[in-house]
Amino acid sequence: MKTSTSFRMMRSACPVIVVAILAAGSAAANLIENPSFELGPEPGEAMLLEVGSTAITGWVVTRNAIDYCGTRWEHAQGQRSLGLNGANPGGVAQTFATAPGEGYDVSFLIAGDSFSTPALKHLRVTAAGQSEDYEFDITHSWPWGMAWIAKTFSFTANSGSTTLEFYSLDTGDTGPALDSVVVDGPPANVPPGDEGSLALESPYPNPAPIACSIAFTVPAESPVRLSVIDMQGREISVLAHRTYAPGRHVVPWSGEIAGGRARAGIYFIRFASLGTTLVRKAVITP
Repeated sequence: MKTSTSFRMMRSACPVIVVAILAAGSAAANLIENPSFELGPEPGEAMLLEVGSTAITGWVVTRNAIDYCGTRWEHAQGQRSLGLNGANPGGVAQTFATAPGEGYDVSFLIAGDSFSTPALKHLRVTAAGQSEDYEFDITHSWPWGMAWIAKTFSFTANSGSTTLEFYSLDTGDTGPALDSVVVDGPPANVPPGDEGSLALESPYPNPAPIACSIAFTVPAESPVRLSVIDMQGREISVLAHRTYAPGRHVVPWSGEIAGGRARAGIYFIRFASLGTTLVRKAVITP
């Protein structure tokens, strides 16, 4: 059965359990619009969205109706997430531009309807004719601590646009929950290798417990802005903002951000120079 409002009243007395996504994305790098489903109608406890609905910005409901969840349970990020079983197994999909032949990494957080049976919930992800199935055990999951876990899926694009779909494999009105979808890969309008000798390397080490270093290359004397972006797309630290000589340069990030030290989670390093913006993921571990 669905979670009742009596369980939701216990949230304020219990810690929120959130697992950070171990993959890339940001307002600049994530190819998915509205990745945490925050843009949409006010769902209250939960709103049933019928198949074909586009009420959640950027997404379309597929297969069967889903639950657009508000106060029903704790979310991995923000104030909204999805229960993929309305009365039957449903799904959501989004189409975005891709570069044929290039690889893409999809990261997302999965949980499940608490206090329901069976305990194992199942979800399938599909894109470009490729798919993978995932399982979540709700045994130690509660509405006030959903125990969201990070999962990843990779695919190779076969056309200029790709539809990514998440859907439940469970019958009935309870099943998997979904939040925080991130797609990382080359944008379709910037062919790989078409950036001249401009380059931004992945932070090292990555994941990092506290600090990391970021290396980049410029082909000529160039102005550079290197900054740290959070999951909401906000610039929270500027690591460099000046002109650099041609060649490879290394800039450290101590983990400091505006207002203190970065918490464990996922961040993005944004490099802007000569009209080009490059982004790489950075994961800070507990």
